[in-house]
Amino acid sequence: MKVRGLKGLKPLYLTTPIFYVNAKPHVGHLYSMLFADIRARWETLNPKKSVFVTTGTDEHGLKIQNVALKQNIPPKELCDIHSMEFKKLASLSGVDYNRFIRTTDEDHISTVKKLWNFLYEKDLIYKDSHNGWYSVNDEAFVPENQIEEVDGRKISKESKHEVVYQSETNYFFKLSKFQDQLIGYIEKNPDFIIPKNKYDEILKELKSQPLKDLSISRPSSRLNWGIEVPNDSEQRIYVWFDALINYLTVCSPVFGQKISFPDTDIWPPTQVIGKDISRFHCVYWPIILMASGISLPEQIVVHSHWLNDGFKMSKSLGNVVDPVDVIGKYSVDVIRYFLMQNSNLSNDSNYSDYQLVSTANNLTNKFGNLVTRIGSPNFSIEDSVNMFNQGQFTDVDDIIGESNASLLQVRDELLDGLDKLPYSMDKHFKDFEFSKAVSEWFKIIELANQFVTIAEPWKLKEEKDLKFKNYVILVASETVRICTILIEPIMPNVSKRILDRLNVNPENRNVFHVKPFEEINYGEGANEKGAEKPFEKLEKA
Repeated sequence: MKVRGLKGLKPLYLTTPIFYVNAKPHVGHLYSMLFADIRARWETLNPKKSVFVTTGTDEHGLKIQNVALKQNIPPKELCDIHSMEFKKLASLSGVDYNRFIRTTDEDHISTVKKLWNFLYEKDLIYKDSHNGWYSVNDEAFVPENQIEEVDGRKISKESKHEVVYQSETNYFFKLSKFQDQLIGYIEKNPDFIIPKNKYDEILKELKSQPLKDLSISRPSSRLNWGIEVPNDSEQRIYVWFDALINYLTVCSPVFGQKISFPDTDIWPPTQVIGKDISRFHCVYWPIILMASGISLPEQIVVHSHWLNDGFKMSKSLGNVVDPVDVIGKYSVDVIRYFLMQNSNLSNDSNYSDYQLVSTANNLTNKFGNLVTRIGSPNFSIEDSVNMFNQGQFTDVDDIIGESNASLLQVRDELLDGLDKLPYSMDKHFKDFEFSKAVSEWFKIIELANQFVTIAEPWKLKEEKDLKFKNYVILVASETVRICTILIEPIMPNVSKRILDRLNVNPENRNVFHVKPFEEINYGEGANEKGAEKPFEKLEKA
């Protein structure tokens, strides 16, 4: 896939985490994918902007080796099976990407070895023995201050996975050498990590204790499913060191020099991650880049997790939400809308079928109802647009004022809000505050419904009322047209159907055409009988 919207400018380079393939995808994986996809779609609502999006799968490590052993299949076969499930999820959920990267890809393996050699030659990698608490689930040694005891078991405070004490000989990366440099960078760049609570947490952790050098290999005797350390067949590269470098692989990097993509610079990225992997991305990863002479990411966006009816999802509880099942049961646009309406960077969000159905039906009752109302065969959007272009609505305020002053007040509030909506949504989208963007959008939909309800255009049957009726339909149609363009990043399929029905020129479905009553020309055939409803009401869960 080509860089979307490429115009010779640096694209917005967006990355999701690469997902571990020891199990099927869950709703949290979809959530991360959507954060990147929706932000990218918003960017390209401006046809002068461009994006480059990557997602993919993390395929090395002890967990995969153990699962493959239990299933009696080669690790690569296991990876192939589960990697395809993540690709399927992206396809089903409308997630568009430029590169789906796998850590078993040959160019990635080459990049990892190249970076290893680069750091080794700079004397930033050395071999030593190591003792510490290790989490098999997290594929990581856990610092002593990040361990707690629960029911007689020692676990990681962050992931809640059990840790065991072990000793082995590994290669180490001189993480500690760059601690002060990273602290200084974070302090000078307060938007480097969002949200603010995660920024504060990372900075506090960095300042509270010295960093230890990072173990970046494992003995081949214990781990054979991994990239071999250059010039040392007895060691395999640590899965996290391997995985983090995927963001560089897609850029064809030359270490210590400018990172470029053919014809277009795409580095540095904006990176979306879940809070459980924040230390890897907000501490280890920036230091690896600093040590390599590579500029740090533009921003690291740390989102929280999803609970299921208030409980943390886990296989043992049997409450893991399968996004493929949910998409099959409902519709992809409804799922995307629900997850973004309830998204929260700072706090965990709660999934429930009941809440999803309620959200979907509220969308049907308000947005769907507005589309259905203006699309009635009793009205003509085309005639309304033509009358406006002929200048027939110049005295409409006098007509409305004589009969219903309250309607003027609602109309003015609606049009003022509609005029400001692209700007308020733009700020929220760029801050990854999708729920706030949805809230602003929905307020306008509610105001438009209120305007139509007060005006009651279906009661206006006399010839003398034609101008007023068509004006009401025009205001409502402009609201639908603009709001549909602006919600496209979240609901791309529904948006296309509605804009197709309104017969809006595809070239006019962007941020340069979201000002009310500006060069409008649409509506032909929009009021024909038998048009498909944008949403179907769902039965309560």
